[in-house]
Amino acid sequence: MAIYRQLHTTFWKDKRVGEWSKDQKLFFLYLLSNDYTTQCGVYEFNIRYAKFELDMTAEEIKENIDFLVREGRIVFNEKSEELMIVNWLKYNNARSPKVAAVIDKELKDIKTLEFEIEVIKKCQEYKYPIQTLKPKENTLSIGYGYGIDTISQPTPASTTTSSPTPATAEEGKRASAPANPFQLYQEVFGVLNGLAADDLRQWVEDIGEELVCEAIKRSALDQKSYGYAKGIMQSWVKKNIKTMDDVKADDVRHKNQSSFTKKPLREEKLPDWAVNEQGEEQLSPERQAELDAKLAAYLNKTKH
Repeated sequence: MAIYRQLHTTFWKDKRVGEWSKDQKLFFLYLLSNDYTTQCGVYEFNIRYAKFELDMTAEEIKENIDFLVREGRIVFNEKSEELMIVNWLKYNNARSPKVAAVIDKELKDIKTLEFEIEVIKKCQEYKYPIQTLKPKENTLSIGYGYGIDTISQPTPASTTTSSPTPATAEEGKRASAPANPFQLYQEVFGVLNGLAADDLRQWVEDIGEELVCEAIKRSALDQKSYGYAKGIMQSWVKKNIKTMDDVKADDVRHKNQSSFTKKPLREEKLPDWAVNEQGEEQLSPERQAELDAKLAAYLNKTKH
């Protein structure tokens, strides 16, 4: 049986799509219509197959994936090699029970927990009659990790050091990978939709990728939402903080202010017996006798 994929006519009226290059448009159309596409919009992306069919280099494909992630059109999980078309279920109707049954079957093969949850949520939102109500119990939440476009080449090992194992080399790649705010957003907060992508893109233009990533990381450490990260970035803008050196200096100032903030000393309240009716301090009998004796001696001396 032949398989067809639909392309909504509004695709060409999308203002942002109109600003894309020919290769960017071609690549997105390929993601919407290649042999690996599924009814649920999540599938394993075969970069070798794409190179052959599009006559593109691996680097060009990586650049296009990175671009579409920033545009909020796709999400890519490098660990599971899965790709999700963000608005696939919006434009590919699945109200037919037969189509919904296909989605139920495909959900069993999705490796990324977040993708599976998103498909179920979208189907419920559009009232598609799928039978799957919750993700598989054995699905692992492996996160989105780094996109394939963010991995940099490892630094050549010195001849005096032993060669790293394959696992260590892979860790070295990830550790040296430059920060990508769009991938980091997906790893921390989940699927990056169009509105969030636009907002994130504006922050990158205002303060740069490095500071945006730092704000997201701080939000993640405090287990907060993207709104918390935006609050951090707004604070930096007000303080005219533009670089990581500025951020570190501001952290030091904040720490010093917290350490040297003067606190009022605790005032010890006098016991009731030490205060007279007028609120004045009372003297002990011995001290009162001593003062009376000195006063008497002084008065006696002044008489002579």
